[in-house]
Amino acid sequence: MRLALKTSDPVRTRSLRRALITLLVAAVAAALTIGCIAVANEVNHPELRIRGIPSSGVLSAAALSEATLTVDVVDRRNDASLANEALRNVEVRLNGEIVPTLWVGSHWVLDVGALRDGEYELTVTTDPGLLSREISLDRRFVVGTARP
Repeated sequence: MRLALKTSDPVRTRSLRRALITLLVAAVAAALTIGCIAVANEVNHPELRIRGIPSSGVLSAAALSEATLTVDVVDRRNDASLANEALRNVEVRLNGEIVPTLWVGSHWVLDVGALRDGEYELTVTTDPGLLSREISLDRRFVVGTARP
């Protein structure tokens, strides 16, 4: 007398185990890929730079009318595509109000117009995209025409 072998339960268990292992390997591979991209973006994170405001942070109204305020990227790797991506979605605000900008060459030119004497805060933000955190730069400056 021959006993019939029950093959369906062990085969089902083996195939379920293979599917779970395959799913686990795929999840680990995806997590490692996303982690590597995030780390690479953080290491190669570009920085914004505002030009046209002196290091003293004090401008006369006449100097401001002659100065060209620009925003560009300091990129440690000289990666033009990364710099352009970082500058694509730039938003510039002066004391909370959006400042008109114009793309010239490889930077944004800011149109702050004529400013009265006083303190100002220029804020530039951008989102470089995939798995990168927002880049932000604040710069305070004073416009003053009166002599001390």
